[in-house]
Amino acid sequence: MKARVQKTGRKPSKTASAKASQPKRMTGQERSHQIVRVAAGLFARKGFKGTTTREIARKAGISEAVIFKHFSCKEDLYKAIIDSCCADKTGESRILGLLKGREGREVFRTIAVFLLDEHQKDPSFLRLLTYSALEQQSLSELFMKTRALVLLGFLEGHIKELEKKGSIKAADPALCARAFIGMVIHYVIAQELYGFKRHFTRPNEVVAETFVDIFFEGMRRR
Repeated sequence: MKARVQKTGRKPSKTASAKASQPKRMTGQERSHQIVRVAAGLFARKGFKGTTTREIARKAGISEAVIFKHFSCKEDLYKAIIDSCCADKTGESRILGLLKGREGREVFRTIAVFLLDEHQKDPSFLRLLTYSALEQQSLSELFMKTRALVLLGFLEGHIKELEKKGSIKAADPALCARAFIGMVIHYVIAQELYGFKRHFTRPNEVVAETFVDIFFEGMRRR
């Protein structure tokens, strides 16, 4: 004999349906990442001075109070944007992490490809830094001290080592490091900010290799 299945005829309550349809609540870390992402986009379009926390909150769909729960001031938010773009999950510089174990020309090529790829994928960080410099904000100095000068210092040290080995001619390492980075950054700015990429494009690997060739040809011992 088959057992009868009782039908209750009950429908899910409105409360249960509403709970099921509600989006999953963000964790604190997810919310911080969302605020940083929204703020970065607004800073890149309107500058640091031209963007208010109220506007960031509205764009993120939250209240200003939520922003200040995660970041005590707009300056702290800017610092978090720099870290999110330049550091890995452990806080270590992403680019310096890639350079571990690399030597000679490969160091220069890795730096060039990284900068070309990153700014091509997301030019907003470049615009954000440019805005900060034009606004004469101390925050652009923050990036220089915590990120840019650290990379330049690493490259200076590498150039000194190459000079000691006799791989390149004697020259001012600090100036040489800035000359190489300057080639790459000028190309990036021209392509991504000035719009040169609408008229001229080359694969990033080709651009990087060409810049490395130019640098090492100029530094060749004669």
